[in-house]
Amino acid sequence: MCVGLVAMSARAAEKAENPTLGVSEKVSATDAYVQSVEKNISSSQRKEQMLSPGELKAVTNENWTKIHTYSDGADLKRMKLYAPAGSQRTEEFYYRDGKPVFVFLEANGAGKENHDQNATGDKYYFADGKLIAATAADGKSIDVKSAEAKKMSEKLQKESEAFRATVK
Repeated sequence: MCVGLVAMSARAAEKAENPTLGVSEKVSATDAYVQSVEKNISSSQRKEQMLSPGELKAVTNENWTKIHTYSDGADLKRMKLYAPAGSQRTEEFYYRDGKPVFVFLEANGAGKENHDQNATGDKYYFADGKLIAATAADGKSIDVKSAEAKKMSEKLQKESEAFRATVK
């Protein structure tokens, strides 16, 4: 059963990176990939790293306190960052071949181990290192060509690099 899910995960990820597909097909394929990562999360290797205050200040204004990583061997699949006590905010990064493909910013994600498909939050979709689609917490599409979306894309990619370097 696990082999089938891994194969499905690989197919979904490959489809999401296919340059001949349109944006909506890539988003659907990325959603399928995220679901397959979540289905396999219990068999992933989970690590927790506590962060010192201000440790990631160079790349983010958030005061993250810990990072959970989920890997399949040496292949990082998912990373979740948690804010200090009193905040429920989280950021989830999903990876394929070492690159972020999906980022989910959730205001109330701290009490959840797995990604909640029904949770509301900002969603950012990447293919080939570029932001291809984004949806706000209210469900409205974000114009990826807007200055705000470009700034957020750069921020998320810089954060991703710094967060990954922190947990190595």
